[in-house]
Amino acid sequence: MPTGSPARRLTAYAAVGSLARAANAGLPTAIILGVLAAGGSASEGSLIVAAVTAVAGIVGPLVGALMDRAVHPKRGYALAILSLAACSGALAVGVGSWPLGVLMLIAGVAGLFHPMLTGAWSAQLRRVVPDVAPARAYSVDVATYNVGDILGPAIVGVAYVYDSYTPGAASLEVALLLYLVAALVLPFVPIPTRTAAEIPDEPEPLRHAVRSLSVFWHSVSLRRSTIISSFAFIGIAGLVIGAPLMGADLAGDAGIGALLLAVVASGALVGSVFFARRPVRQGPGTVVVVTTLGLGVAFAALAVVPSMPVAFVVGVVLGFLEAPQLSAVLQVRDREAPPQVRSLVFVAATSLKTGAFALGSVIAAGLVEWGWRPLFLGSAVIEILAVALGLLIAGHRRSPYRGVPPSTTVEG
Repeated sequence: MPTGSPARRLTAYAAVGSLARAANAGLPTAIILGVLAAGGSASEGSLIVAAVTAVAGIVGPLVGALMDRAVHPKRGYALAILSLAACSGALAVGVGSWPLGVLMLIAGVAGLFHPMLTGAWSAQLRRVVPDVAPARAYSVDVATYNVGDILGPAIVGVAYVYDSYTPGAASLEVALLLYLVAALVLPFVPIPTRTAAEIPDEPEPLRHAVRSLSVFWHSVSLRRSTIISSFAFIGIAGLVIGAPLMGADLAGDAGIGALLLAVVASGALVGSVFFARRPVRQGPGTVVVVTTLGLGVAFAALAVVPSMPVAFVVGVVLGFLEAPQLSAVLQVRDREAPPQVRSLVFVAATSLKTGAFALGSVIAAGLVEWGWRPLFLGSAVIEILAVALGLLIAGHRRSPYRGVPPSTTVEG
């Protein structure tokens, strides 16, 4: 059992998660704004963002397998945070002066460490606070995503609006600063070291990763929620790419558009608090389906808004629906993940979403010349298709998992 009171351990975990995820959330927007400020196009910025997320999606399962075997996980998280800080600093210096290929290479290096602060960090939650009820713990974890999604784009947008000397560069420097502060707080999180009994028997992390991924197919609920949430994230890329363009069109400043992402995250935070106090009685799988359909309707409304104030209102609704969707997805992972492959399941599922975001960024790069309204309308269609694909592919029967025996949780 980790030392310290449960509240203190959960607070330290949430602080690092909020800061690191704020940097992660602000980095794509900072890249887009930096490229635009330097005279580049949104398409170029989209490709740099895609380099981060594509690499993150590819290496995610291997990262999860490595963290399942790490005797001292905290050292891995320290390396990841400092490496992301270094990449953010390099992009701040290079945007506008270095070739696109070099910037994409740096972004790809950042993508190697990106999964450490998303799914791999969530996988440590139950090890940090095993004495806290899962529903409460994961509600707090979702809130760290919400807080991060508020702080990151908001600070980046404000830095862009008020930086009159080197427009855009300060936005990337903000991401650098957030990573550094997260690194300073990390030592206060009591992540336990692993014993030999907790480390999987497979000698090779890659072999362990491939063998254990079968759990996604043998668990119907995990398969369905993963398919829906992953495909839905293609549409989220349209929001991130299109928001600065919306601000430039409706408010005359791309930085104002970046604030829409903070408004969406604010709605998600409100939703997290609301649903933490009044949990949804339906199963998490049902919640994933219903909320994703609601996101499709919200994106359609966002595509036709006449002004930024109306867009902010719709953004709050969109974020409010995101909160129960993410919480439900995390609860399914917690219930279905075998204990010795928790990091792998969490990171692999998150990597699929990250890869979907990369695909969405590439699609947006091709469609961005049409404007932000078609991007948002396309996001609405993608949300509906995600539900249809999830229900069609997931089926209704569960096959036994052939790997490590499944875990038993309070919810399960």
